[in-house]
Amino acid sequence: MRNNWVVGIVVLTCLSLFSSCNGDTHSAGESILSEEDRIKVKSDTFGVVSALDSCMAIALTPDSFLLGECETHFGTIKADILTQLACPEGFTYPDQVALAPGDTLQIDPIVDSVCLYLYYNTWYGDGSSPLGINVYEMDRQTLLENERYPSNLQIGDYCSLDESTRITNYSTIVVPQTPADSSYSSETEQYIPTIRIKLSNKFAKRFFEVKDFSTQQAFNQQFKGLYICTDFGGSNVLYISDIAMTVFYHFTMPRPSATDSVIYDTKSFYVNEEVRQVNRYVYPNRPEILEKYSQVTDTNYIVSPANIYTQLSVRMDSIFNRIDEQLGNDSTLYSVYVNKANLTVDVLYSDSVTDRPRDNWDSPATYMMLIKESSLEDFFSQNTMPSDSVAIVGTLSASTDTLGNTTYNYTYDLSTFLTLQLHEKNKVDELKFVLIPISVTTNSSTGSITSIRQLQTISATRIRSANNSINPMDIEMVYCSFNRTH
Repeated sequence: MRNNWVVGIVVLTCLSLFSSCNGDTHSAGESILSEEDRIKVKSDTFGVVSALDSCMAIALTPDSFLLGECETHFGTIKADILTQLACPEGFTYPDQVALAPGDTLQIDPIVDSVCLYLYYNTWYGDGSSPLGINVYEMDRQTLLENERYPSNLQIGDYCSLDESTRITNYSTIVVPQTPADSSYSSETEQYIPTIRIKLSNKFAKRFFEVKDFSTQQAFNQQFKGLYICTDFGGSNVLYISDIAMTVFYHFTMPRPSATDSVIYDTKSFYVNEEVRQVNRYVYPNRPEILEKYSQVTDTNYIVSPANIYTQLSVRMDSIFNRIDEQLGNDSTLYSVYVNKANLTVDVLYSDSVTDRPRDNWDSPATYMMLIKESSLEDFFSQNTMPSDSVAIVGTLSASTDTLGNTTYNYTYDLSTFLTLQLHEKNKVDELKFVLIPISVTTNSSTGSITSIRQLQTISATRIRSANNSINPMDIEMVYCSFNRTH
């Protein structure tokens, strides 16, 4: 009961001190507690170190794709696609027809053409500029089911890129804002822009000879997949939502007492969650861009997909030493808890000002995750959920300052994380975190997070750095101690 009473006083005391900062000393309960029971509460502000970091690649199974090339404020992005097609297990092309009960006739279906369909919702860059799309067949190896492929993998390992693997006769020219075709989506109840790419007759005949649809593995042995890229234009990137390939064929139905009928049919092969896909991103001039923006001391940047991140370093030894100095307690007798540890990341953004109205080059990410650098790889490879001790999700929030201006920020509560670090036997001198732009899927009924991915869309978040002259990034803390022997 005594401990519950003490903890209650700690909570009430910390609530009264929530706005305290800059190392002011506070105490409470002195009139009712003895010296040994006295709760000590302090507030302080601790600095961090921030710096730009290059993200060489991310590994994920994309739910949408970028395709194209575009110059942005943060370098040129080139995006292309490697993908398998889902096997329609158990499918066969018709090879016989029933003339009468018990009487069948063998038929010989003939392929007419094969077309690839790319569906896109929107684009990034200049929608009035054309881009040219080309398609190759993967001929060297296919994508493995359980392999984690980085977003900068080498195309030459999967496709030889010579004329024998090119399965288009010419580049398909697309102007994003004036599509040549569209398809109706029953999900969105809208027409979505569609790119129809007729593949070569040589490929159509070869693909029509693929007959083993028993398993995905058997299908992949006969057809390894597609490499979809652009070879013309450098002003836009398409956001591809779906991909499908359709075989058009026909066969003749004999009629004993009339002219034979020609029956036309189709079979579609889809890109879905059953097969492997890689969206490849390449930034040819990233080293120069990183060097350029590293010279900007007041501002840091987080650019997706897989481009530039911001690394934060926290000197844990300085925090521990300061707490010991302020509380002056024997760790064998007293427990120390961090009641508040707010890291606020100020976003430099104005939604009313843009260099080019058609481009959202400086649109910040809606969700930004702060994660321990040492946990970054395992977090995404194991589909981990955020926790106070490893990763914290921040949501872009808007507020109004004293002058009536709209301000934006992400806020992270590190109190649980720092309390755990205080109680570790083997304390570390420094911890490094990374700010990662993410996309979040939530449960529609509870609002809880069900999955997290590194952001695949193009975004650029500018934030105040730890050296910002107006409002440097720091951690505002309130911490306390009390005698745990009573």
